[in-house]
Amino acid sequence: MLSGPVVNAYPLSSYTFGTKEPKMEKDTSVADRLARMKVNYLKEGMRTSVEAILLVQEHNHPHILLLQIGNTFCKLPGGRLKPGENEIEGLKRKLSSKLAANSSTLQPDWQV
Repeated sequence: MLSGPVVNAYPLSSYTFGTKEPKMEKDTSVADRLARMKVNYLKEGMRTSVEAILLVQEHNHPHILLLQIGNTFCKLPGGRLKPGENEIEGLKRKLSSKLAANSSTLQPDWQV
């Protein structure tokens, strides 16, 4: 008998939620974004990024947690890795910056 991967879904009641200051888009236009990305590519090389799918259980149904960026779109938590940073540590850093409380004493222990 073959078994598939195990997916743990946790109830939202296990978490506390707060708010963070909204992050606005860095660029005012698509052309500005492309120019900034070109400069970054010339300076750092190929861009590497990491994203996570976070499942939470609410009303007896699994939900995928997405982050809203400005008023325009939603995305998975994660982002760009620093040069030389490995994926696991980079994902933990990005999850903490996007989802953790703004407190130096309350640092999450992400299980990746």
